[in-house]
Amino acid sequence: MYVIVKVLKMMLLFIFVCLLLPSFGLSSENNLTIDEDLEIERQLKLLNKPAIKTIVDDGDIYDCVDIYKQPAFDHPSLKNHKIQLRPNSYPDGLFDDDISSSTNGTSIEIGLKDGNTCPSGTVPIRRVSKDDLIRMRTSFKDMKMNPPVKNDKNHIQKQWAVYIGRSKKPSGFSGVSAFINVYGLPQVMLTQFSSSLAWLVNNLKEDQINIISVGWTVSPVTYGDNKTRLTAGWTIDNYQKTGCQDTSCPGFVQLSKKLPLGFAVKRLSTYGGKQYGLNIIVFKDPDSKNWWLFLGKDRELIGYWPNELFTALPFNQIHFGGTVGYIENSKKPPMGSGHFPIEGIHKSCLISNIRYANMENKMQDLELDVLSPYSSLRKCYYVGPYFKENDQYGNMFFFGGPENCP
Repeated sequence: MYVIVKVLKMMLLFIFVCLLLPSFGLSSENNLTIDEDLEIERQLKLLNKPAIKTIVDDGDIYDCVDIYKQPAFDHPSLKNHKIQLRPNSYPDGLFDDDISSSTNGTSIEIGLKDGNTCPSGTVPIRRVSKDDLIRMRTSFKDMKMNPPVKNDKNHIQKQWAVYIGRSKKPSGFSGVSAFINVYGLPQVMLTQFSSSLAWLVNNLKEDQINIISVGWTVSPVTYGDNKTRLTAGWTIDNYQKTGCQDTSCPGFVQLSKKLPLGFAVKRLSTYGGKQYGLNIIVFKDPDSKNWWLFLGKDRELIGYWPNELFTALPFNQIHFGGTVGYIENSKKPPMGSGHFPIEGIHKSCLISNIRYANMENKMQDLELDVLSPYSSLRKCYYVGPYFKENDQYGNMFFFGGPENCP
């Protein structure tokens, strides 16, 4: 009897999913004209370069492609770009802090599992599927992980719980670094996303907003699942017509052979238990003007955003915290750990060791007098006080909120 009931439940679940998918426009054969289908196939050929080696990691496929033939160089502004293999210099003080034990959290062992790396001269690029592109064409395409700089005018609702730092000087900011606590949020649904990020922003007119973002996200629309993933994005118009996450469009130059953007984070913090996090670093090379991304306690190089991508710098704001997105009048997803900041250490999501690179190329703590808190829906998500616990923890704050907030 138990087996029969179990089978019936599975059949009902399967029928429900089958009925649900077409309404979201996610089937690879749904709502596509012949021209649209041909256009998607053309995009797939452009994005998925010939692979010298293929690596399968947690269900994802990574193609090891020639470093000089990666998707980045399909961007019109990068046709004559000369690849840079390492920065010419690093910000002063970048390696001075001890970030390996931030707030009793452990810096995650990052990269592809089982020591998988691409051969010399190639880099791992996450393979884009037809369903990936179709999801991005649906009504959920506006679920972009932008900071709270302009109001979105569509049916996608977004909320933020962040600290916003504004430069006191016209020269702005030339980098950021932070430890971001990482959690799993398997309850995030197809119509939602939840991200914990740091953003570099120039707050100008809507069609001139340049952004770089780095952190982690749970975004079924972007990745087709609800795994927690390293994510990084860019845009020059607040995601109206340009930019994307990771390497799903030309722009970011991948250099690491083992650390691809978009990989699923293997170790996640648990409520009241062991804590893990990502140490992120973004800074501008003062010579090439390229924007470099490093990750982990050992500051491992991932790649860079070429200076040619951007149109209106300097970045005059830096944002830290969480953002969520969901369909209008639907349930709200969790943010951070899924708990309010007041619960504190080992229970609420935190961002700590928050620093920035000034235009003299020196790292320094981000002080409270340049910051202002912003919580767009405080009853559901908010940021806690910004404070410095001690030299080991650095400047820090807690943020977030639960799912299904009324």
